[in-house]
Amino acid sequence: MIYKLLVEAVRRYGRPVTTRELIDYVRERIPMCADHVPHHLPALARYGLVEKRLDKGRRAYVWSPRPPIRSEVELAREYPELLLESMYYHAVSQELAGRPISLDVVIELLYVISGGREERVPVPFVRGVLRKLKDRRPDLYERLTEEVLTKESAGAVDPELMEEVKHALKELASPGADERQ
Repeated sequence: MIYKLLVEAVRRYGRPVTTRELIDYVRERIPMCADHVPHHLPALARYGLVEKRLDKGRRAYVWSPRPPIRSEVELAREYPELLLESMYYHAVSQELAGRPISLDVVIELLYVISGGREERVPVPFVRGVLRKLKDRRPDLYERLTEEVLTKESAGAVDPELMEEVKHALKELASPGADERQ
């Protein structure tokens, strides 16, 4: 996940970004993953996927993806060990499709499941909420899965469907959801 978010941040800023800038960017997109940034960047550098250099003007290290830029699906296929380290991406991808899917979809779903908080939710909780969706709203779950698999290259899910899914996930992830069922 951090690789794709680095690519997005570099595009937004139009230049390599500092660790702090990337943390801030990730906090905007998926707050619970912001603390992953300092740990994942060096791992990505070891694989030769990102470049780190000292920017004397900003008096900080800056990071940028090393070409060729890969999609999250390509990365997961080329470096399955990185997929496993990105436990949230792995959990959502496996629950929905049994394989890597668009990170944009994963981020949207995780944001809802986590309630947009910075505190990490346990991976089993994420899986559990997705399983509840499958069990309690199989029609919606099947539509989402089909959409994710058929529109993989576009990386976009029908906005109306996504809103319906997010609404259902919000209910299923809320405290006391099991008692209401």
